[in-house]
Amino acid sequence: MRLHSGARRFLAASITAGVMTIATLATAGPASASARVCGNGGSSSLGYWEVCYEIIGKGLYVDQVTGSARRTDNNNAKSIHIQYIKADGVHWKNGGQITTNNLAEVSVLKGNVAKAGNYCAKLWIKSGGTQHYGGEACIYVH
Repeated sequence: MRLHSGARRFLAASITAGVMTIATLATAGPASASARVCGNGGSSSLGYWEVCYEIIGKGLYVDQVTGSARRTDNNNAKSIHIQYIKADGVHWKNGGQITTNNLAEVSVLKGNVAKAGNYCAKLWIKSGGTQHYGGEACIYVH
């Protein structure tokens, strides 16, 4: 992930439900790099969650991504899954639907993402037979 020249930079902002957290990674040259960002989302009815996303790679080549969600209000597990989004909001893949209050998924990709942009992990919480948005974390790759 080649971003800007110079030393590593990390930019992040906290989130509430409906707002995304963005991180930017910077390295000099072709060195392997990683970026990780977390934010908070959810609601009183869906529970409050921390959503995290990490990308490891270099240039537009991605070795692996990790999406995670952790319930922060110490209440019961919910049926959740993480949706992965590529640049320009293109759907990449869905993680498995799992009933838990602490989820981490690692995907070893070993391939080019082909396009610069925001790569995101979105949390979806199943309640009443419907999927509800629970927050997201994004990393800008270029």
